[in-house]
Amino acid sequence: MPPPGNKLEFVGLTSGELCARVKDPAKNGGKDGAALLTHLEDPLVAWGWTPGPGRNAIPVPRADFMNAWKTWAAAGSPCAR
Repeated sequence: MPPPGNKLEFVGLTSGELCARVKDPAKNGGKDGAALLTHLEDPLVAWGWTPGPGRNAIPVPRADFMNAWKTWAAAGSPCAR
């Protein structure tokens, strides 16, 4: 987890801005599309769907999220304008 002082850089972004940030290797740790998918399959990321007692899970089922991600990637990862 990032230190408490780290700003959540996605807060306040439009969907198009968030999409562009996710796809930008200069802002996503140097990842291309394949590396982003690998990142989503990492157990630390998957933890968000089953975080344990006292924590809220990601509200979208993991299978639905992954299917939507793969559909988006197959379409060329378009961003809203």
